[in-house]
Amino acid sequence: MKHTAGFAFTLALAVFLSGQAVSQTSSDQRKPGALKFEPYTFQAGDQQVEGELGRLVVKENRSAPQSRLIELALVRLKSTAAQPGYPVVYLDGGPGSSAINLARIPIYFRVFLKLREVGDVILLDQRGVGLSRPNLTRISMESLPADVFVSREIAMRALKERAKAAADYFSSRGVELQAYNTAESANDVEDLRRALGVEKINLLGFSYGTHLGLAAIRQHGAHLNRVALVGTEGPNHTRKLPGSSQRSIERLSKLIAQDPTVGSKVPDFAGMLKRVLDRLEREPVVVTITDRKKRQPVEVKVGKFGLQWLIVRDLGDTNDLPNFPAFLRTIDRGDYSMLARLVERRFNEYSAGISMMTLVMDASSGATRERDARIAREAKTALLGNVMNFPFPEIGEVFGNPDLGDVFRSPIHTNVPTLFVSGTLDNNTPPYQADEVRRAFKQSAHIVIANAGHESMLDKPQVRQAIVDFLLGKDVSRVKIALPLLQFNPIP
Repeated sequence: MKHTAGFAFTLALAVFLSGQAVSQTSSDQRKPGALKFEPYTFQAGDQQVEGELGRLVVKENRSAPQSRLIELALVRLKSTAAQPGYPVVYLDGGPGSSAINLARIPIYFRVFLKLREVGDVILLDQRGVGLSRPNLTRISMESLPADVFVSREIAMRALKERAKAAADYFSSRGVELQAYNTAESANDVEDLRRALGVEKINLLGFSYGTHLGLAAIRQHGAHLNRVALVGTEGPNHTRKLPGSSQRSIERLSKLIAQDPTVGSKVPDFAGMLKRVLDRLEREPVVVTITDRKKRQPVEVKVGKFGLQWLIVRDLGDTNDLPNFPAFLRTIDRGDYSMLARLVERRFNEYSAGISMMTLVMDASSGATRERDARIAREAKTALLGNVMNFPFPEIGEVFGNPDLGDVFRSPIHTNVPTLFVSGTLDNNTPPYQADEVRRAFKQSAHIVIANAGHESMLDKPQVRQAIVDFLLGKDVSRVKIALPLLQFNPIP
């Protein structure tokens, strides 16, 4: 499961999410801020915990007096502490991931069970996501075109068509799409605090959830006790720097060259990648996959852009990095079997549907003019170009190019005690981003986990303990955590 900001992550959820109806419910007859709970048995693997399912009523657009009302779904897990502290509200990533659905995965469920040592744990489905109403995921009936992996232009055209169809669908049902931005979500968090009737809350944000958590600090810091941010996306970090991915590739190339299993066969991973990308730019290859919608084989063409798109999706995940040497070496030798398996997986995920929440959230956060200029400069020499930002910013044209502005993207000055957690192998939210954000924080600590990627931090017991200790008010500034070195899979 990916927690990257951007398009690719959320599409994989489209087949998992239910309840796409956007019609108004009885919440229209209730007031903003109303919160109602009902008993709820939470099941994750073979573990079962009694909790409560809540529905919070908020305005869709707080700047519009006649705005309609929407509902946010949340699950509350009661604290195991003898004297519970402030509740811990979990903000998941994507944007577009459901915290409630994520918690059904045992490794994440263990995180939330541990957090109960601090106080009640609130798993919040953000506006437009999961069990919240409306859910802005639109299931697609048709597969993507077979040439979607050939070029950025072809892929952009296909995605714009889908995004426009989804935008028209939701708009025709009364959804004000531009209200689905991080600033409004931060106000949702404050409305939740008020509805819970507590003076303050704690926050735990992961990936995009850190971006939302930082907006909550800026807008409502006086009502936050402590905040833990894992994999930091700062106010001006939504659009990624191509230079970061280039450094990730160069670091990975060195690790592969030093590896006793694959180093002799792949002594220059970065050089091999350039060679393969150049070849695919001249002559795309064709792989046969199974289209699950049509339930039949289809020939898919893959060019330079397609391989870049596939690689950047997994470049920050240490669960996938062990396959990189074999994956690229087989392509270099003209064996496309591993490529075909990955293309089949992503083709079917991307064909599943589209999340307008994901697109509008990231488009609204945008980037400063200076950052966009830097992105353009770095993309000229980076092996992956600017594919890490695909399909932004162009996709924003579909729904009016919403932009929260440079004040939203400016540095945050705060007294809120904040813990930053980063992984040295995380390409999605590299450690330097946390350091940039915390320069204006008066009380902060930064735990950098050696050999950790984007997906391999929260499930580690040492990290969970450090977060709990921090939220309980303990000093974790001297905590050191290191994971084992990457072990690369043999090359067939």
